[in-house]
Amino acid sequence: MKRPSMAQLSAVAGLCLIGFAARAEVPANGAAYIEASVAAVESMMRVEPGKTSLPRLSDPVARKVLEDVWNESAILGKAPYTGADIPALLNIVQQQTRILQAYTLYSPAPGKTPPDTARNVVEYQDELAHSHAFLLKAVSASLEAINNFGANLSQDEKTDARFQGLRQMRLGLQEIITGVALALRNPALREANQTLIARSLADNAAGIVAGIAPPDRTALVTALQAARPSLKPGAEKAVSAFIATATSAPCNGLCRLE
Repeated sequence: MKRPSMAQLSAVAGLCLIGFAARAEVPANGAAYIEASVAAVESMMRVEPGKTSLPRLSDPVARKVLEDVWNESAILGKAPYTGADIPALLNIVQQQTRILQAYTLYSPAPGKTPPDTARNVVEYQDELAHSHAFLLKAVSASLEAINNFGANLSQDEKTDARFQGLRQMRLGLQEIITGVALALRNPALREANQTLIARSLADNAAGIVAGIAPPDRTALVTALQAARPSLKPGAEKAVSAFIATATSAPCNGLCRLE
């Protein structure tokens, strides 16, 4: 079965939210902020004669543009997130995923030379690590919002269509978390980048774990256990903290939706 895209999940969210009202915590201009930031980064990514690489954090000018894409306070605001935040949060996840894909699928000659993804994830690991860390925060916020939405449904609003929409949204977000776990297994990942990603996992553990079902928690823990041999002490400590949360947290709300 073809997996739904984040854009499709945003549309699903809109349908789920019909008739639902709640106070939002995502900044009113958060979506516009990240869209403008992503557009600025993508404008620097256009292949030009003599240009053979993407914007790098090591370049002072590019760094300022990239940092806007990961500005959590301006884009995500702060918890608590509610059902009213779901469309905005899924749009933020989608926008950030565009950055992730641009670096992973980069080719100096689009249409002529296929992307060397194995090389790209090593060459651009600094930029990818920041995107992974931001995505974990956005995914955690999204799962919190979806949990809030489900918890506030009346009995009449608990329809099969709504529950199917919640499952689809959760699946799309879960795949992002799995992708982060797989990224940690790369032995070429430098210590600073390992730690950045692992700490974001640990910092957002409660929100992430609360939104996924027990079998998926187990699968995620297994994937992270497989990454442990490649981890330096700081990253290993953070991953252990995430695993401890994943194996001990109660299962309520969205976690119980099968």
